Parts: sequence; C-alpha cells; structure tokens
Amino acid sequence: MEKPATPVEVPPIPSADPSPPTKPTKEGQNRKAPTAVEVIAHYEAQGVDSKEAPLKAIEDLQKVLMKVLGSGGGRKDKFMGDTMRKLDNVNTRLAILEMKMDSKPGYGESVAIGVASGLAARGIGNVMPQVLGALGQMWDSVKSSTRST
Repeated sequence: MEKPATPVEVPPIPSADPSPPTKPTKEGQNRKAPTAVEVIAHYEAQGVDSKEAPLKAIEDLQKVLMKVLGSGGGRKDKFMGDTMRKLDNVNTRLAILEMKMDSKPGYGESVAIGVASGLAARGIGNVMPQVLGALGQMWDSVKSSTRST
C-alpha cells in the first residue's frame, strides 16, 4: 500500500527576537500550521510582489486541500463524491473572494470617480436653469397660441 503524499509545508520564518529556539518536533507530532501573515511574509521574503503573495498563498492552500482530501486510502471510493463536492464549494468561495478583491476600486480610482461625479453634478446644476427656462418659454408660447384662437 502506498503512503499518501504529505501536504506542502512552508518553512517557518525566522523571527528577529533573541529567544531560544523551540524544541524540534518529532516525526509523530503535528506541526503548528503557519498563519496567513507568516505565509505571505515568507513569499515576500522570497521576492514575490506584495500583490502576488496572497494569490500564491491561496494556490498553496488549494494544493494542500487537494492532497489532504484526495488521500483517503481505502475509503476514498466511498467518500469521493462528497469530497469533490466540498472541493467545488471551496474553489467557488475562493473564486468569489478573488472576484471581490479584483472588483473593488483602489484609492486613486475612488478619487477619480468622486471628481467625475462632482463635475457632472456641477454641470447639471449649471445647465438645469437654462433647460427649465426653455421649457417654460415653450409652455408659455403653446399656452398663448391656444388662447388666441
């Protein structure tokens, strides 16, 4: 029987504090999973752009999920449908999260939208009295032409 693949582990980030190192973990003990901040900091330390680091962390999370959920051994056949459904749900939620992150305007875009809407409102405010005046003159002319006959 083949041993299931182990998940991709991100090496811990060395800390700057001078405290003594922790005891090494034994083969049988579970290691504490790195936090999201640690994973992103790890990728940034490797030279990955700060915008690309969260995407790289999400990719690693998906790979780990695929490996962990996919390695079921003998019971794999029994729960394969449920596992695939759960993976689809996770992928859908991550895709929605990525779309939301991409669709939000940045600071510069928000300022540009505000300036454009302010100019549009000022333009409408300047033009509206002339439009209402023209409509009033048309109304008066129609009213006077219908009275004279």
